[in-house]
Amino acid sequence: MTIPLFPLQLVLFPSVPLPLHIFEERYRTLINRCLDEQKPFGVVYHQGESMSRVGCTALISDVLKRYEDGRMDILTVGGERFEIVSVDDTGLYLEATIRYLHEGTADENDELTSQAIEQLLQYALHADVTIDRASLDALTANQLSFLIAGIDVLGMETKQALLEIDDPDERLRVAVHELVVMNARLDAAERIKRIVGGDLDLSGLKN
Repeated sequence: MTIPLFPLQLVLFPSVPLPLHIFEERYRTLINRCLDEQKPFGVVYHQGESMSRVGCTALISDVLKRYEDGRMDILTVGGERFEIVSVDDTGLYLEATIRYLHEGTADENDELTSQAIEQLLQYALHADVTIDRASLDALTANQLSFLIAGIDVLGMETKQALLEIDDPDERLRVAVHELVVMNARLDAAERIKRIVGGDLDLSGLKN
């Protein structure tokens, strides 16, 4: 299968929304083609001269605004993971022959799933975001792993590594580990903030 490519300095995951402001002529052409043909395009992470071989398709869910000069604001959502087989750079924008990556079937690991949910709820407290526990309980291991991977504060290299993991249980284990580390850092930062502010009871730290 051949799809147009949109290299970006970010990593897109399945089911994760991605708003984009389209201003370059070549990408305006790309987006208009995808709209006309009702087809996805591929988002791949690139840094400098390096472009990743594994990406995620993006489906255009809405055109939020069109400007008089041809620019547009669109809302997309991540579709399926893919691996690039070959790239054609002879046109206005890159196109690639791809193969879709099989997600596999997750095991019923209630302990890992529960840990993922608890860590997400802990992160939500740090981020001052409300998350419905029932909605998290309804997610699969795949969906939980992609939800964690999409958290903004994770580094792009970490995100790309998560995107490239085929086994959903392994991806969730790695994602949970990253979230545990991140929450620990946020906890430490909160403690330091409270110490500096004089709000932390230090009596328990005495010998």
